[in-house]
Amino acid sequence: MADSGHFTFINLPILGGQAGITDPTAPPLSGKRSGEITAAYVGAFFDQHLHGQHEPLLEGPSPANPEVAFHNP
Repeated sequence: MADSGHFTFINLPILGGQAGITDPTAPPLSGKRSGEITAAYVGAFFDQHLHGQHEPLLEGPSPANPEVAFHNP
């Protein structure tokens, strides 16, 4: 995810921001937006792999999430 840091993928950007705690090394992706993106992709992953639902979000880049890049080794 472009403009993300190590702590982007935990609750620190959202909950920490509400408590006045920030990660000084984090790039400028907002806590709200990073939380939305993380929730969407983690939710899609679980729905696909645990519930057997097809999740197009996991197939590749999405216009709704231009910050997310896919790397296929």
